[in-house]
Amino acid sequence: MTGAASLAEHYRAHREAFELALQMGCTPREAARHLRDQARARRRLCGTAAPVALAENLDPIEQRPAEFSQWDARWMMRD
Repeated sequence: MTGAASLAEHYRAHREAFELALQMGCTPREAARHLRDQARARRRLCGTAAPVALAENLDPIEQRPAEFSQWDARWMMRD
């Protein structure tokens, strides 16, 4: 819980750990360690699982890009 950006964030993290400790029946320090481990696992999975899931859902592009004369973008002509 060290390294909080603000005092409010620091107190929010303490409250979250305390509420989890009440639910789990453990100490707030153990609950904070549990939350830290969960966050670390999410960050570890984020870099590996997201691109694989994204690559499977991509569809091939069926249309060719439009020529410049077909664009209707008057705002591009302004100075």
